[in-house]
Amino acid sequence: MTRLHAEGVTLGYDDRPIVTGLDVQIPDGRVTAIVGANACGKSTLLRGLARLLRPRDGAVYLDGKAMTGLSTHEVAKTLGLLPQTPLAPDGITVADLVARGRYPHQGWFRRWTGDDDDAVTRALDATGTSDLVNRPIRQLSGGQRQRVWVAMALAQDTDLLLLDEPTTYLDINHQVELLRLLRKLNAESGKTIVVVLHDLNLACRFCDHVIAMADGAIVAEGAPTAVITAELVEKVFGLACVVVPDPVAGTPMVVPS
Repeated sequence: MTRLHAEGVTLGYDDRPIVTGLDVQIPDGRVTAIVGANACGKSTLLRGLARLLRPRDGAVYLDGKAMTGLSTHEVAKTLGLLPQTPLAPDGITVADLVARGRYPHQGWFRRWTGDDDDAVTRALDATGTSDLVNRPIRQLSGGQRQRVWVAMALAQDTDLLLLDEPTTYLDINHQVELLRLLRKLNAESGKTIVVVLHDLNLACRFCDHVIAMADGAIVAEGAPTAVITAELVEKVFGLACVVVPDPVAGTPMVVPS
C-alpha cells in the first residue's frame, strides 16, 4: 500500500453523496494530477484525502493508519494542504500568513527557531513573494494572493502536499512557474504531490500520474501517455479532439477538433 490511500470511501455534502465506494492509491514520490469536468468529484476526493471531509463509508489511510484516528497535529506534520478557497484573517500580512505554515512544527516546549525562518524564506523565494512580506493579504491581486497561499503550504515542509486548483487566478507564466516549482520539489526532495488541475495539457506535461474522474468515479488512471486519449477526453469532458505529442515535451497535447 502507498502512504496515502483510500479504501471504499463515500464522500459528500449534507444528504448528497458525490464519491461512492471509491478506492485510490496515491503513488509515493510522484506528482499526481486529478482531472475531470466541473462537479465530477475532484475537489471532493482531495478534501477526503486531506481529512477535510469525513468519509461516510470506508476510510482514508496515512502511513497505514486510518486518518480519522490521527490528531490534527499528527496529520499536519506529514500532509500539507492548499484548499480551493482559503480564507485569511482580516489585516494579516504576507509574512504572518506564510509563517502559519510552521505551526504544526511548534509545541508546548518548542519555540520559533532558525529552521523556521529558513523554511519561510525558502517558501517566499520559491513563490516569488519575498517582496510582498509586509503587505496585508487584502491588498494583493488574486494572482499574488494565490502564490502567497502556496508559499504557506510550502513552508509547512511536509512529505505529502495536496493542492486544490493552485493555478486559479494565475496567468499562464505563473501557472507554468508554479508547476515547474512543484516538479522541482518532487525531483529534489521526493515529495509526494497531488494537484487538482483543469488544464489537461499542463497536467500531462508536469505530472507523472493522472487520475481522470467522471460522475464521482475514477474512469482511468496511470501515466499521461497511457491515460490521455481522444476517447477519454470525449468521455470525461464531452470534447471532440485529437491528441498529439507536445512539440516541446513530447507529452500528450489535447487539440480541440
